[in-house]
Amino acid sequence: MSTNIENEIKNLLNKFRSETIPPEDFKKLKSGINQLSDSDLKNSFEEEWEIFDDYKPLPQDKIQALYQKLDKKAHISPIIKVKKYWLQIAASILLIMACGLTALYYIQNKDMKELAEQNIVINSGEYGNSLVTLPDGSLVHLNAKSSLTYRQDFGHKDRKVSLSGEGYFEVKKNTEKHFIVATDVMDITVTGTKFNVYAYENKDFVEMALVEGSVNVTTKGSTHKTLSVKPNQKVTYNKLTGQLSLEETSNKVETAWLTKELSFRHEKMKDVFRCLERKFGVVFEISNQNILQDAYTGTFNDENIESILRILKMHYGFEYSINEEIITIE
Repeated sequence: MSTNIENEIKNLLNKFRSETIPPEDFKKLKSGINQLSDSDLKNSFEEEWEIFDDYKPLPQDKIQALYQKLDKKAHISPIIKVKKYWLQIAASILLIMACGLTALYYIQNKDMKELAEQNIVINSGEYGNSLVTLPDGSLVHLNAKSSLTYRQDFGHKDRKVSLSGEGYFEVKKNTEKHFIVATDVMDITVTGTKFNVYAYENKDFVEMALVEGSVNVTTKGSTHKTLSVKPNQKVTYNKLTGQLSLEETSNKVETAWLTKELSFRHEKMKDVFRCLERKFGVVFEISNQNILQDAYTGTFNDENIESILRILKMHYGFEYSINEEIITIE
């Protein structure tokens, strides 16, 4: 494009922008713009773009009067072509903004996803038990030396927790989203119910005892087995043999750790010792197995295992020794 044509178009554009352009010059501007290539047109409008913010549109009657004097069939009007160029610039700006917003959304979405995938881990203490309220309103009582793990977005897509140790679950009913308790050897699936899970990693068995509702227990590994469990039944999985068993239970032994008071009515001593093991996280080694068949009636409301052992010692006349978590009865 020659310098003369470029200067002439700039002058005509100045007149157009100041609303002083006569019909004859408007025709020249129209003809000159339609002769330009896209690249030349871009160069011509670079300066106009910066100063055109102050442009005030012509009154509609004036625009109509100007159009009536133009040959509308000849070429596209300069207003339309100018607007087309501005729309291209605007589209480019919008594209940059859209890309920026897309990148921002991607980063924020990635951060939110990473945050949602982070786990919340709740550990109970060495003694006693802890109460956990999950985001869906379900309650979990954790026994000593236990941990419960669930994702930050628990309840959004599913309701799944992982348990190590022992926990008593009071699950909020939701038929659309099952509640899953995962242990190292089996998964327990429910909609709303109450049950106890015993799943210490250092023990040779995992146990689920159902108090209310119904659950399905599915083992992991190469051989999947599923059992449907009813209230007052418990499932026991032997880690050493891989055997899965279902049996009736009163749930007394399985849930005794939840209360401060341990009450026994003609219970065999083997069940008394089992309750104490569950409640205090200890292991009994008993040299005289005959004592296990004796019946015991009594109530313990002491949280101290040694106080309970002293009472049993007076009743049965045995001796005991404690080495960390192992209690030997002789």
